[in-house]
Amino acid sequence: MKNNTLIFVAIILAMFANSCTSNSDSKEQSVSIGFAKGAKISSSGLKTVNDGLTFKESYFIADGVKTESNEVQIGQKVAIVFEGIEGFKEKSGKVFPALSILVLDAKNQVVVTYDNLLKSETGYDVKDATMLTGSLTIGEPLKHGESYTLTVTVGDKESANGIVGNITLKIK
Repeated sequence: MKNNTLIFVAIILAMFANSCTSNSDSKEQSVSIGFAKGAKISSSGLKTVNDGLTFKESYFIADGVKTESNEVQIGQKVAIVFEGIEGFKEKSGKVFPALSILVLDAKNQVVVTYDNLLKSETGYDVKDATMLTGSLTIGEPLKHGESYTLTVTVGDKESANGIVGNITLKIK
């Protein structure tokens, strides 16, 4: 249920963030939104919102390289990366992060969804959960010439805390 809430927040953030502009030369802009404790928009169009979990940096990569562009090609491996994640609730010295990926088409219809990608029953060491990446290889059912919204959600299975990042991908 909390992952659905984070996905809803990500979609709302994406709609809101499209109307935000900045006069700053910074590559990342902080935005204040009432329902979120932290929100950022990068020059690539990556929008992140967090509540409870914090992170030092988020970015978009294509074929392993940070990019300022949201234009991708069929066959490329793309990812949203969160580094310096903190705030997971510890249980017996372990943390229980959740990771999911959602792709919506231009009509907001679900095209791809991967839930519960981190299935460890025994949890992870805190240091192993400080950098999490949601990746996707561009291919069927994504189509050349179309745009899609890629959303990566990091949650905490022991609390309602989370981070959501999304970017509009233009398939070239």
